[in-house]
Amino acid sequence: MDQASVFEQRAAIRVPTAIVLGDHDEGITRAHTEYLANTIPDAKLLIMPQVSRFDMLQDPAGYTKAIRDFTDTP
Repeated sequence: MDQASVFEQRAAIRVPTAIVLGDHDEGITRAHTEYLANTIPDAKLLIMPQVSRFDMLQDPAGYTKAIRDFTDTP
C-alpha cells in the first residue's frame, strides 16, 4: 500500500478518535502521534503526564479520567 492510500484511509475516518501518548514513551515519538492526530479528522491528542508506554498501568486513574473525558465529549 502506498503512502497516499494510507493518508486517504486516515482522512476517511469518521469516528471519534483519541491518539494517546505517555509523555515519557520510549518507543513512539511525539511527532508521530501529532502527525496521526493531525491527519485523522477531528482526532484528539491526549498526552498523559509522567508515564511511558504503560500509562494505563502507571496511572490508571489518570488514564481512565482522560478516556472518560474523551468519550463523554459530545
